[in-house]
Amino acid sequence: MSPQDSRTCEGFGEREKHMIGISSPTFSFLPFDQVLEELVKDFKLWEIVAEFEHNLPANEAKISYARDSYGMKFQVHAPIADLNIGCPAGNLREAAVKEIFTLMDACDRLSIDIITFHPGMAVAYGENIKPKVREATKISLKEIDRKQKDLHVKMALENMPPADWSIGYDLHELLTMLDGTDIGICFDTGHANVAHTIDTFLNDDYKLLNVHIHNNSGSWDEHLVINKGSMDIASVIASLSKHYNGNYVIESRNPQEGIESRDILKKLLA
Repeated sequence: MSPQDSRTCEGFGEREKHMIGISSPTFSFLPFDQVLEELVKDFKLWEIVAEFEHNLPANEAKISYARDSYGMKFQVHAPIADLNIGCPAGNLREAAVKEIFTLMDACDRLSIDIITFHPGMAVAYGENIKPKVREATKISLKEIDRKQKDLHVKMALENMPPADWSIGYDLHELLTMLDGTDIGICFDTGHANVAHTIDTFLNDDYKLLNVHIHNNSGSWDEHLVINKGSMDIASVIASLSKHYNGNYVIESRNPQEGIESRDILKKLLA
C-alpha cells in the first residue's frame, strides 16, 4: 500500500470532503447552549472538548438536538485536564481508561465517529518517569483498541508539543506505542511546528484520521490564526490535500479567530 492510499482518512466516504470545524478547550468552561448558539452561525462542525461544562453524557440530548435542528456535525476531543492514560500508578491509569470508555460509548450512541485523545503525561517527575509513562500508555492503547472494535468510533492519538511532561511528539514514537492496534493519528500542525516534525508528518506513512490546524512562532503552543506564525500553512495544506480527504479542525483561542482561520483555509483548500 502506498503512503497516499494508507494516509487517506478511512471512514469518511459519506462525509463532505474537507469539512472545516472549530475547537477550543476554552469553550468547555462556558455553558454548552451558549457556545452552540455562537458556533452554528459560522460552522457546521464542532469538535467538542468533552470536559467541564461539555461533559459528553450530560449533554447528549443537546447534541442530538443540535444535529437534528441545525445540521451540526460533531467530533470529540477527550478530556485534557487530569486524564492520564499513561499514569504509572495502575489504579489511576485504569480510571483514565474507564473515562475514555464512557466517552466512546456516548459517541457510539450519538453516531460521532472520531475521538481524538492525548498520549500519557509525565506528571511531576519529567524525563525520569517517561519510560514508565510510555509503557503504561501502550497498555492503555491496547485496551482502548479492543473497545474500539466493538463500536462505530475511530480513535485518533494526537501528537504533542515537546515539554518536560509530554511524550508522543515524534511520529516514530507514536507509531511504536500504537503498534499492534487499529488506532489512527490526529496530526496537530501547531504541535509539530514546535517540535520541528512537520515534514515527517507530511511525508511518512501512517493512518491519518484527523487534522488540527493552528499556527505559532515555533517556540510554544500559541494557537494563533493559521497564517500568523512561522509555519508555512499554505505548503502544509497543499501537501495534505494530496492524500487526506477528512476534516480540518481549527483550534482557536476564540470564535472570531476561528472564523478568520476558516476563511483563509477555505481559500487554500479551493
